[in-house]
Amino acid sequence: MSELAYSKHNPAIRWQLLASASALAILANLAVAPAAVADDTHFSIELGGSYGMQAGGSTGWFLPFAAPGNNGGGGGEGGEGGEGGDATRIHSPFGPNGAVLPTKARQSWDFVGSLKFQPADSDLIFSAGVKFGRTARHNTGAVFTQTTDYGTSTYSGVSTHRESHVNLDFQVGKDFGLGMFGLEGSSVFSAGLRYAHFTARTNTGFSTSTKYFTGFGATTARRSFTGVGPMISWEASAPFGAMGSDSISIDWGVNAAVLFGKQRSAGILVYDDGYTLATARSRNATIPELGGFAGLSYRPADSALKVSFGYRVDAAFGVLDGGVFQRVDVDRIEHGPFLKIGFSQ
Repeated sequence: MSELAYSKHNPAIRWQLLASASALAILANLAVAPAAVADDTHFSIELGGSYGMQAGGSTGWFLPFAAPGNNGGGGGEGGEGGEGGDATRIHSPFGPNGAVLPTKARQSWDFVGSLKFQPADSDLIFSAGVKFGRTARHNTGAVFTQTTDYGTSTYSGVSTHRESHVNLDFQVGKDFGLGMFGLEGSSVFSAGLRYAHFTARTNTGFSTSTKYFTGFGATTARRSFTGVGPMISWEASAPFGAMGSDSISIDWGVNAAVLFGKQRSAGILVYDDGYTLATARSRNATIPELGGFAGLSYRPADSALKVSFGYRVDAAFGVLDGGVFQRVDVDRIEHGPFLKIGFSQ
């Protein structure tokens, strides 16, 4: 198998400096721009969940086309039954011949939460947000046959694939209101940092059946990205209607981040005779992220509670190395409905 080497002189360092400087400039602008100052301390907390449908590309899993024999007894299909051959060894001594097959991430259930705090006599809003999700297990199977002068060989395998993702956001913002649009409501511009961690794991079991022997093996592939970088966001809310003394508002928002971190991919293949093959590679990566949502909020009269629901989209571009023997960048795009319950004081 192969190992990917990379240069330490990465142009992502210059982008990291520029993005960090831009984030600091936005924070400085928020600090000097006029906004409403809170007379009392205010805070709010929101907890909820979302259903995420996945898109953005497939990752690969490996099904070996095994062959018995060793260097002393011939290899490939020509080694079957050969004198001096090792009939228990089910790999080809000349390398891992086989097929790289695709598998996709299934839907996920995500936990989302946020905490916002505005001190008394301050116009700054400090916020922290979290999003964590894990995809459902996805099973993929394949069967191949090959006919040679030595008979028919059957190769079969089943893969199990799961992924997870975590976003942690820390921001400082201001509420500039919606008066400029002739509306009442909030319009919060924020800037800060985002930490993200994506993982993917694929386990495979396979078997090889020929005229002379039957063998088994397994593979495991692990992929990940961990990074941190500057982010900006805009969240707004405007009155939409009323149900008696209760209120309904329309909510929307967008966010963007640039993450600088490490992208890793590693795999191991183990045959039933104990023979193993492994691959590992890593590189510094710059990953752009974009997201947005739109929805409605319902607030009962004289209550600190709020119920929100809507639809959101989050995208991380080129975040995972989905290849087996060589790097293949794949996106992770998640979209689906969400529901949150909030409390404010």
